[in-house]
Amino acid sequence: MAQIDITKDRAGMFMMALANAEPGDEVLYHIGGYANGNHKRDALEAQEDGHCLLYQRRMDENKFAYIALKPKCKK
Repeated sequence: MAQIDITKDRAGMFMMALANAEPGDEVLYHIGGYANGNHKRDALEAQEDGHCLLYQRRMDENKFAYIALKPKCKK
């Protein structure tokens, strides 16, 4: 499992990062106290379309890593 960090990339790069990710890889798209940033809308749309699962990982008391997981292929 790899982690692709696009937190500093310009808007519009989320879907490219997700497409290039291997199943099981994580795309780190924002770090902060609340879900926000250049990639929030794209991440939500990708999850709604079934292309990824979104979750957050606590980094410290008021800071979270917002992550999209590319699901493994179904057999």
